[in-house]
Parts: sequence; structure tokens; C-alpha cells
Amino acid sequence: MAGIYIHIPFCYSRCSYCDFYKTTDQTLKSDFLEAICDEIILNASFFKDNQISTLYFGGGTPSVLSLQELQSIFNCLSDFVNLSELDEITMEVNPDDVSEAYIQGLIELGVNRLSMGIQSFFDAHLRKMNRRHNAKQAINAVEIAKKSGINNISIDLIYGLPYMTFDEWKKNVKMALDLKVEHISAYHLTIEKGTPYYDLLKKGKLTEINEEDSEQQFEYLVSKLEEAGFSNYEISNFAYGKLISQHNSNYWTGKKYLGLGPSAHSFDGKKRKWNISHLSKYNEQLKGKQKYWDEELLSDTDIYNERIMLGLRTLKGFNSDFIKRVNNDIKSFFEQELVQQIKLGNIEKDDVYYRVPKSKRFITDRIISDFFYIDE
Repeated sequence: MAGIYIHIPFCYSRCSYCDFYKTTDQTLKSDFLEAICDEIILNASFFKDNQISTLYFGGGTPSVLSLQELQSIFNCLSDFVNLSELDEITMEVNPDDVSEAYIQGLIELGVNRLSMGIQSFFDAHLRKMNRRHNAKQAINAVEIAKKSGINNISIDLIYGLPYMTFDEWKKNVKMALDLKVEHISAYHLTIEKGTPYYDLLKKGKLTEINEEDSEQQFEYLVSKLEEAGFSNYEISNFAYGKLISQHNSNYWTGKKYLGLGPSAHSFDGKKRKWNISHLSKYNEQLKGKQKYWDEELLSDTDIYNERIMLGLRTLKGFNSDFIKRVNNDIKSFFEQELVQQIKLGNIEKDDVYYRVPKSKRFITDRIISDFFYIDE
């Protein structure tokens, strides 16, 4: 099984925390849509050689595109993929782009899963993040989607905000549960270079939350969501019943995927490929049939570190069989580190899988970094 990711780079405004590639220049949409179709055609062999199971529209803000504009992408894809047979087609939407007509149009295109960037149910928080929507619009958007027949809705929340109290976080979690969505993704705020928040941090106008408060928010989140029947199947993702994100789960288990659009990444099992992170150059180079990507052949070290990182972030953990396929130096390093991590209680194992125990989930990234192998 393989997945397709399409990066829609357009946004109406820039969120204060976001470091994904995007542009607010809407005049380039027509050229972009032509370029995406060109890229689809250039990757005909991928569609021929792989059974596609998922399609994911991310960004940016995919819901900036009209239904007609989205239809043009679906039309191009349908020449190579039977979209009606895909298990999952996800569209990221901004709450204030949601209307009954728009959701109905998405359903007619084949979309069966929505990922909605709510982030917080407090208007004061949303203004500081420079989000376009307000809390009422977020609630209404979920209700519209449910009434329209979408029964697989994911919402995003952010914790670790420097201006959010613990009581406000508890209310955010309660509001998310009250909406009775099928999936919740909750991410700790990371202040990345190049974002407005990074500039504020460097100027001393923003202070990062301390680790104790972060852990308190995370543990509360996990406790309440699991109590409500959600499974914390990946460190930042919670699914009700079996409604995990199939597309993202393919990433975490090392399946192949094709990324289309500026800045999109692809993986074919051996090579990593990434498109240029510049919309005008992406459009121009596709139009001129010039190279628009870079790529690298993954080394044993790359493969090992990636499998460790992705595997330990999941509830299931990683299958130890892949260790047999790396070189002896990495294997020896892993075995030594494993002994130490088990002794510290940071890793538990059964016959085949190694995982981070529930009590240590908050420090997962720290545990992962200890397992990383660095070539000398």
C-alpha cells in the first residue's frame, strides 16, 4: 500500500507558530494547478507500480481552493488512480472556510475524512496565533460537517501555549470531547526559526512554558481522552475506536508515499525526495520540464534513525526485525542502548516489539534521541 500527499501552499494569512511552506499570494493558483497536473503525469510510474490506499491534502490551507479548483486536481489524478477505491481521502480545512455547500462538494469529490485546524476554543488564544476563525466558527464547522455526513473528523489542538492556563487547557479538552469527533491531534507548541513567534521569543516578548506545566497538560490530555475511549496510538494522535489516520500511519510504519506540490516529500523505500520550497520556481520548473526536486539515497544510519523515531512515537512501537538489516556497528550500538533504556524503565518489550511505556510518553522525544546513531 502507498499514499499520495498533495501540498496546497496557499493561506489567506500566516499563523504565528507555523513553519510549513506557504504563501499568501493567491495570484499563483492557476499556474500551481497546472503544475500539479504536470507533476502527476510525470509520476505515472509510481501509480502504476504501487497500490494507492490513501490521499491527503495538506498545506498551507487546502480549503483556500474552490471546489472547481480541487476538481481539476481530482480529474488529473483519476487518469492514473481509481479514487473511488481509496480507503481514505483526507482534506485539511480551516473552520471559517466550512459551509454546507463546500462540505457537500468535498463529499461528491470523494473526500471521506476532514482534518480541521481548531487549535483552541478561546478567541484570545486564536487572535494571538493569528488564526482566521473564532471559537464559534470552529464549533459550527464541526457541526456542519457531521450533519453533512462526514463521520470521520479530526481536530487539531495546541498545548504548551505560554499564555494558556491549565484551567483553559482543561476546558479546551472538554470542548473537544463534547464535539464527539472521531480523532484528535494535539501538538505541543514548538517555536521554530522563521516564525513570528520565534521573533517574539528572541525579543523577549514571548516566554516558553516550563517542562512541568507542559507535562501536566499532556498527562491531563491523555488521561481524559483515554477515559473517553480514545486510543493514544501515536504520541500526538488519538483515535476513537478504529478511526486512526490511515495516511499518517503509513508514514509511521515506513510505507511508500508520493508527495506532490512545493516542499512535498516522497519516499520509495530506499530514497527520500523533496520538492523545491518555492512556489514560483516550482511552477516554472515544471512548465519548463526542469528538475524541481532533490533526493538522497538513505544510508543504514538514516534508515535506523528514522525507524527508531517513527516507531517509538507509536503505541505499538517498532518491530525489532529491521535491526537485523542494519550494519554491525549500528546493531551493537542499539543493543547496548536498549539494555540501558530497559533498565531505566524507558522501554518495554514483548517478543517482537519495543515501545515506550505509558508512564514515559511525555519524554518520548528524549528517549528517541538517546537511541539515535551518529556516524563517526
